[in-house]
Amino acid sequence: MGPETAFRSAGTAKPRHRAAGGWEDGDVTTLPHFDVGTVRLTRVPYFDVTLPPDAVALTEAEVAALPWAVGTWCASPTEVRVGQVFWVVESDGRTIVVDPCCASDAFLRTGAEARTHQDAAFAAFRAAGFDPDAVDTVVMSHLDGIGMNALVDDDGRWHPAFPNAPIVLSDVEWDKTRGRADNPDAGALVALHAQGAVTPVPLPHRLTADVEMVASGGHTPGHATVVVHSGGARALFLGHLAVSPMQAAVARPVALHDDPEQGGRALRTWLEDAATDDALVIGPLWPAPGAAHVRLDPVELVPAD
Repeated sequence: MGPETAFRSAGTAKPRHRAAGGWEDGDVTTLPHFDVGTVRLTRVPYFDVTLPPDAVALTEAEVAALPWAVGTWCASPTEVRVGQVFWVVESDGRTIVVDPCCASDAFLRTGAEARTHQDAAFAAFRAAGFDPDAVDTVVMSHLDGIGMNALVDDDGRWHPAFPNAPIVLSDVEWDKTRGRADNPDAGALVALHAQGAVTPVPLPHRLTADVEMVASGGHTPGHATVVVHSGGARALFLGHLAVSPMQAAVARPVALHDDPEQGGRALRTWLEDAATDDALVIGPLWPAPGAAHVRLDPVELVPAD
């Protein structure tokens, strides 16, 4: 069971209709932000929830073997924490949103509640001080649900959620998307492309002088990592190479990837790279604070502060 199925089926995974979002067992009232040189990264939560380990392709035994994860990345070996968030990158006077509220369409973007969720999610976004109309670019590391890249109207039609921002994804990911346009998320993205809202790009692709999309593959063939490099500091948005920080410490291939072996190799490469200069690593589905520092031998992801 992947995160999208778990969001739908977990009886306690109810959205928090408040600006700051919330745990199912307590409020999330902070907006973590991190300065990487002159670039500011802000995590804006809609909500965080606890789900069973199989929601992130882990077993209870694997989670229990990671005591460093308890209290942040999981509540217990049977309760893994997952987030639904907007990551906002402010660089060179531009505002970039990365992977907003993805991998949750079955719960957040389907049926009569889809509009309720989008209204509540964007209420949280605005309450954090951000205006969807002022966003310059939206980055999709890959397509795993349309998420909050789009708004749905009463007639079921999809429109850009950030009306002045092109949605940028790799050309390889776009080719895959077109080939499965019968799937709801791909169909929504194709509809946005027809409106001129989607820009496929070859990788690497520079978004600002300090922010770049580079190819990683593994999770999907066109999967991208977003690299922030400013003032001698770095941050790496890993996309779904690690749906949970705890996956970083699991040696076996993870079934959530299109190519589990390549996904594992790509994750290990990025983790080793991050450890060389204590770069931040970030996952769009990670719970608060959503960012970590990598320790190797053995692998630990230490929550950033």
